[in-house]
Amino acid sequence: MTFNAMTERYEEITVCGKPALFTSIRIKRDTIPDGLYAYDVRHDDECRGIPCEIAPFVMVNHWGTIILAEPLELPDGGRRYIDEDTDWNYAPLDGESTTNHKLCTTISDFMTAYAH
Repeated sequence: MTFNAMTERYEEITVCGKPALFTSIRIKRDTIPDGLYAYDVRHDDECRGIPCEIAPFVMVNHWGTIILAEPLELPDGGRRYIDEDTDWNYAPLDGESTTNHKLCTTISDFMTAYAH
């Protein structure tokens, strides 16, 4: 089952140093507004809940969907294997300038904050 991106609520995280929205559900790609980029996240084969791969579409071991305001580099044949130390951060943003940052929980919030 897939869901409409515009009606869901998200967690704001950081992926590869970029702000992103995360949800554990599958999002219908045709509901993603122009200028945003959606990817699926696959979890580990042992089902420990460890995100291990980002791809345009994941069929097996789907862990969630991420949405970004800019595309990610997918160097490994259209996939990116996640380095948990550098690519995946559950904190939305770091740094002094983000002290008053309002967390984005909807596509509309995210577009207002990050879309160019």
